[in-house]
Amino acid sequence: MMFKISEFSKLSQVPAKTLRFYDQLELLKPAYTDPQSGYRYYTSDQLLVLHRILVFKDLGFTLEQIRQLLHDDVSPDEMRGMFRLKKAEVQSLIQSEIERLRRIEARLEQIERGGTPRFEVLVKKVDPLRVISVRETTSRVNIPYLFEEIDEYLKWNGVSLPTSHMVLWHSCAECEDNISLEIACPIQLPLPDSDRFKTKVLPEMTVASVKHVSRPDRDTPVSIDLGSWIERNHYRISSEMPSRECYLSRQEGSELCYITESQMPIAAC
Repeated sequence: MMFKISEFSKLSQVPAKTLRFYDQLELLKPAYTDPQSGYRYYTSDQLLVLHRILVFKDLGFTLEQIRQLLHDDVSPDEMRGMFRLKKAEVQSLIQSEIERLRRIEARLEQIERGGTPRFEVLVKKVDPLRVISVRETTSRVNIPYLFEEIDEYLKWNGVSLPTSHMVLWHSCAECEDNISLEIACPIQLPLPDSDRFKTKVLPEMTVASVKHVSRPDRDTPVSIDLGSWIERNHYRISSEMPSRECYLSRQEGSELCYITESQMPIAAC
């Protein structure tokens, strides 16, 4: 017994038009074509072939590539490997789009506030500070993972976990979506350098400082307040030193939000 193309279409939930197209491309030929009427007939075994085609299509292969893959008789294990790679790619894309939405949300909040100050800006002198740090060009969404990585390195060296983390924002003329940043933690004694982690002393500097609540994987909503204050008070932003975000402690009742101090290095005009 064979199925008419309309029946096979119902079984597979693939339009008959698509099945005819696959026939023309020799991706999925009918088991039998009536020479008089031209009617196409399919067998249940061909559902498996059709599912292979649909899997390859969802994996992003062209129809020409799919035809070659069918010819090569790719095994289910190989298809599973392709699926895992595609899954990782899609998850990365989703995370990227989530990050984009967060940036839009933060910028809309700033636009809606206009020039109305929301945060108090203070001038303070920051003393030199010994830190262990790791520098990377990456997306902001990866900052919490870098916090975890530097914590693991400290534990491995027998150092108590830090009470705070710091992000240093470096300029990067060639960067687009990614950012050149440095994750740092204060330490009492120097640790041996590795290919990834370095001990350094951050220099003394004068900063315009704002305390607020933020998440390390999202843009902070303080740039307008800092910029307006620096302009009104006739300072300039120092180009010699990176700005800092100090994540001082987790906000009570939240695993994601921190009491944060944003520090912009400034100098007199």
